[in-house]
Amino acid sequence: MRILHVIFTLCIACLEIACYEDKGNYDYTDKLEITVSGIQEAYNRIVGDTISLKPQITPANREYDCFWGIIAFNSGSNNVDTISFEQDLDYKISLRTGSYNLLFCAKDKATGIYAYERYNLTVGTETTNAWWVLKENSNGTDLDLITPTKTMPNFISSINGKQMAGAPVSLAFTRYYSEFDSTTNANVKVSSVFVASEQDIVALDYYSGKLIRDYDNFFYEFPQNRKVTHLFNGPSDIHAVVDNHLYTIPAMKNSAPYTQFSIKVDGNYRLSSQYHAVGAKQPLLYDEISSSFCSVTRGTSLLMYTDNSGISPNNMDMELIFMGSRSPSIYAQGDVAYAIMKNGNKYYLMNIDGTLINRVNSNPIKEMVEMPSDLGVLNADFRTVNENNDIIYYTKGNEVFACKLNTWEEVPQNLGIGSGETITYMEYVKFAPYGSEPDWFDYVVIATHQNGEYKLYLHPIQAGNIQPAEKVYTGEGKVKKALFIKLIQFSWGTGVYDSIAS
Repeated sequence: MRILHVIFTLCIACLEIACYEDKGNYDYTDKLEITVSGIQEAYNRIVGDTISLKPQITPANREYDCFWGIIAFNSGSNNVDTISFEQDLDYKISLRTGSYNLLFCAKDKATGIYAYERYNLTVGTETTNAWWVLKENSNGTDLDLITPTKTMPNFISSINGKQMAGAPVSLAFTRYYSEFDSTTNANVKVSSVFVASEQDIVALDYYSGKLIRDYDNFFYEFPQNRKVTHLFNGPSDIHAVVDNHLYTIPAMKNSAPYTQFSIKVDGNYRLSSQYHAVGAKQPLLYDEISSSFCSVTRGTSLLMYTDNSGISPNNMDMELIFMGSRSPSIYAQGDVAYAIMKNGNKYYLMNIDGTLINRVNSNPIKEMVEMPSDLGVLNADFRTVNENNDIIYYTKGNEVFACKLNTWEEVPQNLGIGSGETITYMEYVKFAPYGSEPDWFDYVVIATHQNGEYKLYLHPIQAGNIQPAEKVYTGEGKVKKALFIKLIQFSWGTGVYDSIAS
């Protein structure tokens, strides 16, 4: 039950929404408290859905005039669309995708006392609760979108008429990319999915999949060679490595409307394909030329190298084999990273503070221990870290193992992947939006390829062990990465929570 604000004279709130014209004189000796039950704090719907709400107003033995209205969230406007004057709401959603406040006002007819409250409504499309599966086809790179009700294959080409050239690289998501709106002659912030292949980068409208911008329109200064090797998020930026140079698009809610990769990091460096870029943390990168950990932020044309105190993260003369993120709690996504380093015939496990890179003058290396040289994880095909436990899962051929980092015990997971299936991808995906427990999940996601088709297995975890797949999706092509993105809205505002992992 939500106790709504009890107001004894007509206030600005209801004047703004023009609920009623109030001409009565009332006796306020007996204060009336109005409460409402049966309405949640937030709702998520897609275009075309009907939202049906049946609020119960207390005291129940009185007569009320009721009003429902809707207003765009954080629009800066007081313009409210009236959608009903009935107590029960049945409203078919024909709004544009985005976030809204749903307004409810109930006025007691006898006294004129009324209650007024705002609820949150997120309006999306089928894309706003889906796995975005990045895959390679015979003709290049495309996406499959897998929703709770259906699969939308070849999403890029079906919407925009062509696939991307070259093999797939990665995906990234931002809520605050800028797009020019011809109806207002101004740039507006749009939720966008960035997709990179070896020869292309595109920004897609998150809701429709329509192309916003492609490689030929993405750079103020074009790279000499069209060779894309990285794509990843910063705290509020999109980064790409093209022709061995790091480019950045600032993408903040209140920033200037950047639309192109405007910052190029100069210098002699070569970034490893392994990196730590999770949540709101500054990305932790590794320069293979100097054997040093480093990072990047907007507004600088140089890589930032970390402090040398303690175990030096600079000039280590080591090869980075693997880096993955660990989340000590649901509120600390990526606070820890594990790195496997090689120096000659010796291997080392580094425990890295994933938060210190926000203060680049600090040394991120907390501990380094030598690893037994006969461990299977050292020569694995794919690796991923259990975000809740000190375990690295890895594959060798069609077999999957768990390496316990506190004992070095390696345990076969016995998942029974078919002998004809080749594993092409594995990642630990944790989806833990604040305050939305029914949506939580932890999966080890494994993709296999056989005869031109893929299988995407979602394996739950129990006591650190990978369980049989809870869901299996199929499609054409070879999977490079699977990203789960779902729009979640809370009582204090709107948030998009996704499964982007390092």
